[in-house]
Amino acid sequence: MFDTENDLTTEQRAHDLALLTVQAEINRNLISQLHTEEKSADLDVYALYLTAYKDTLEAVNKDF
Repeated sequence: MFDTENDLTTEQRAHDLALLTVQAEINRNLISQLHTEEKSADLDVYALYLTAYKDTLEAVNKDF
């Protein structure tokens, strides 16, 4: 009934959700810049991804 060959690993789930988190933060940052007319935005995408990945992996491991 279930196709276990195509199931995602917890690492893949965490990766996908971390990417969404990074995209959401970039969007939030850009919208904030538009509202404040501030043009400088120092955003360390890798650090944001890594934090989101680790936090998400910990949470996903509790459910899967």
